[in-house]
Amino acid sequence: MRSRSVSWRKAAALAVVGSLAAAAIAASAWARSNHAHASSTLVDGTTDTVTNIDPAGNYDFGTFTVDILIFQHLLELKPGGAIVPGLATGCNGNGALTVWTCTLKKGVKFQNGADFTSADVKWSFDRVQKIKDPSGIYSLLSNLKSTTTSGPYRVVFHLAAPNSTWPLILTTGAAFIVPKDAYPAGKIVPSTSPQYGTGPYQLVKYTPGQQAVFKAYSGTPGQKAKTQNLIINYYSKSSTMKLALQRNDLDMAFREFTPTEYASLGKSSGITVYKGNGVVIRYLVLSVKRPPTNNLAVRKALAYLIPRQTIASRVYHGLVKPLYSMVPAGLPGHIDAFKSLYGAAPSVAKAKAVLQKAGMSTPVPITIWWTPTHYGDASADEYSEIQRALNGSGLFKVTLRSAEWATYSKTLGTQYGVFQLGWFPDYPDAEDYLLPFYGTKSNFTSNGYSSARMDAILSKEKASKGGARITQIRAAQMLAAKDASIIPYWQGAMLAVAHKNVHGIPQTLDPTYIMRFWLLSKS
Repeated sequence: MRSRSVSWRKAAALAVVGSLAAAAIAASAWARSNHAHASSTLVDGTTDTVTNIDPAGNYDFGTFTVDILIFQHLLELKPGGAIVPGLATGCNGNGALTVWTCTLKKGVKFQNGADFTSADVKWSFDRVQKIKDPSGIYSLLSNLKSTTTSGPYRVVFHLAAPNSTWPLILTTGAAFIVPKDAYPAGKIVPSTSPQYGTGPYQLVKYTPGQQAVFKAYSGTPGQKAKTQNLIINYYSKSSTMKLALQRNDLDMAFREFTPTEYASLGKSSGITVYKGNGVVIRYLVLSVKRPPTNNLAVRKALAYLIPRQTIASRVYHGLVKPLYSMVPAGLPGHIDAFKSLYGAAPSVAKAKAVLQKAGMSTPVPITIWWTPTHYGDASADEYSEIQRALNGSGLFKVTLRSAEWATYSKTLGTQYGVFQLGWFPDYPDAEDYLLPFYGTKSNFTSNGYSSARMDAILSKEKASKGGARITQIRAAQMLAAKDASIIPYWQGAMLAVAHKNVHGIPQTLDPTYIMRFWLLSKS
């Protein structure tokens, strides 16, 4: 019976692949013929990159933007952030918040024709934990002890410790559901291989660094795509993407133009720059194991000198605002912890005093790494300002080094001592800006930070609700600022640019930071 079932699924998969290949040819032919005017196809541009489309093998926003089209969760975040049923009809926790049970929808089929059951859910979670991809995506499941099934339509998550926000974890990239027969337990499926989910779009063809082509999947149990075809074109330079948008080769662009380009596009006829509430942040990661930032005095001195306002005004022309906590302003529990400890503006005198007290000779040599295109072309100017401020203080001698994301993302804390990162929320909650950075078991940055006191605070936070939880969130922010293993410096909005015949963009610009292409249409 097993071999027969597998053979049937392989046959179905081959049929799907055949139809997808035909669709790819049609899509490519269409793309060569005035595609920006076809209402059935939406063409997007981005400077983001894709690592591994397989959900178990990525933890970056560019790939998540692709994955959210193909795959679904048991629970989803609708525009605005409310949790709604996805592949589950609902999930409930026990009194201790250590066991969560989800009842699944029936009659759902994956894009390769396989039936969706609890076995696929268990398989999906187990393989993320087994593969332990270097991206760190598995860290989101650090509290998951085991996943079990109770019949074909019920799955049970057993947690190592109480977790009131487990329903939010189920909406993250670590919780995408894949068909078990199509995704090996112990290895990543290459991005150029067929990918199957239950989402609003099927991946027709992916050409690394160039293009991803999608076709609407009518079998999705969620909202159907309003536009039949979707193409995402990848650009190495935002200037090239800007020209493509202005030539009508693109209908829209989501991530990322330089601030000057956004200003220019805002003045272009027939083009609109959309801006929505966002909780995207930028921060500087400091290794607590590697010199010189293994010295707390050096980390504190850096915290006293970061030129937040200069970066916000001179580099980003007001599109971002200074950030004084890892938790963005607007999320419940946010406090300006770094402002309280280090001030609103840089202070050379206080930075000098903390270094002198520690017996440090100055200027302190330090190498800072950044990545040129992954976070937008403005990163070059951003890190020039940081270098200028630190060198200008006379307390540091900064050497800047850069690497493109493919190399950069694999090294980070293993080779880099001080480095740039950005964060887009897994879920719009303060916890998502604390656990992945400061929890001993969940810290994905590889900067070596570990604190028993912080772990205790975060454990209490996960097990609490309401005001008690907010108290722990604030305590975590103050300790994070005191230890200064990471220095946050700006918070930005969610931006998208489109021709005026593209509709629906404002409704997906919110703190969840999800570009829901399936909600968009063209006239």
